[in-house]
Amino acid sequence: LGLTATPKRDDNVDTYNYFGKPIYEYSLAQGIDDGFLTPFKIKRIKLNIDELALTSGDTIVQWTVKKPVYTTTDFEKNIIVDERTDIIAETILKNINPMEKTIVFCVDQSHALRMRDSINKYKSIRDPDYCVRVTSDEWDIGRAYLERFQDNDKTIPTILTSSQMLTTGVDALNVRNIVLVRNIWSIVEYKQIIGRGTRLYDGKDFFTILDFVGATNDFRDEIWDGGEDISE
Repeated sequence: LGLTATPKRDDNVDTYNYFGKPIYEYSLAQGIDDGFLTPFKIKRIKLNIDELALTSGDTIVQWTVKKPVYTTTDFEKNIIVDERTDIIAETILKNINPMEKTIVFCVDQSHALRMRDSINKYKSIRDPDYCVRVTSDEWDIGRAYLERFQDNDKTIPTILTSSQMLTTGVDALNVRNIVLVRNIWSIVEYKQIIGRGTRLYDGKDFFTILDFVGATNDFRDEIWDGGEDISE
C-alpha cells in the first residue's frame, strides 16, 4: 500500500513506477469541498521591473554584465536589483493584514535574507522579530523562530522568509498568505508549497497566494485545485 500527498504528474514517475497506478485519487479541490482543507484565493502581481534592459547609464556595483536583458528567471541568481526587492517587500505588506502569518518562498538563502531585511525596512510593526529568515543556515535560531510561528497563541514572528526548508513538513495552522517570489519548475513542488496554507484553523475562511512569478498560471488545474482568482 502506498500513500502520497503528491499529485500524479510526469515528473513523479518514480513513485508510480514503484507502486503502480493509484487505486484512488483525492484532489485538493475535493478536500476543500469536503471541509478538510482551507480554500484559497490567487492574486497574481506583475511588477514593472520584471524585465531589465541595461543601458549605458546603469551602474554595475559588482561583477560583470553577461547579457543586455534580464528577466524574472535571472533575478536573484544572475542579477540582483535592490530596488526590485524593495518593491516586492512593499507590495507584500500592502496586500496582507499586518498580523497575518505569512510565508515568503525565495530563490535561495541569500535572497531570503535580503527579503527579510527589506520587509523589516518597510514594516509598520516595531517588533524586531516581525519578519525573520528560516533557512538551514539559521540552525537552532531558525528552528526556534519556526516553533514560535507555529504556536497559534503567538503573533511574532509574523512573516517567515525561506527558500527550500519550509516547502514540506511544516504544520502551521494559521498561515494566511503564501508568497511566491521565486520561479517554481515542478508541479510537485508547487503543490507542496501551496499545501503550507491549507491547514484548517478557527476563523480562517481562506488563505491567499500572492504570486509574483506566474506559477499559478503555469500549474493551474481547475479540476484538481479549485481556487478563486482575485488578481487586479
